[in-house]
Amino acid sequence: MIQYLDLIREASKKMNLVSSKDLDVLVERHLVDSLNALVGIEIMPDLHCADLGSGAGFPGIPIAIARPNITIDLVESRRLKSLFLIKAIDELKLENAKIIHGRWEEQSAKYDYIFARAVYNENDLRELALPRLNQGGALIYFEKFMKVKIIRSS
Repeated sequence: MIQYLDLIREASKKMNLVSSKDLDVLVERHLVDSLNALVGIEIMPDLHCADLGSGAGFPGIPIAIARPNITIDLVESRRLKSLFLIKAIDELKLENAKIIHGRWEEQSAKYDYIFARAVYNENDLRELALPRLNQGGALIYFEKFMKVKIIRSS
């Protein structure tokens, strides 16, 4: 996790990965918040997950590090952020994570869990994500800092 945060700090000198005021509070503001998504849900091995609008990799990369027995697609439409994610996954040797460069709406894969942090409002997110969940899956939506909402597929 420390190596990942160092990559963010270094890349942030050249691009806007996270707010400059957040660079000193990456652990509290982004890392812990991302891992909070794992509280209260049971993520079984071999599940296929997605991080919708991954940006700097929150929550997908911390989840991939914490749960190496699942696979997670980091979906990011912005080229520079996708390039950062490719570098981070390579340097961290995360074999369970991959980048999908493109818009979520253009993808068709289905997932067991979809994580969404700081993207879309809840209604739009439901419309975009719920049809892409496997039966029994869930959308894990970060409503605000340290508050996660779990929406189960029907």
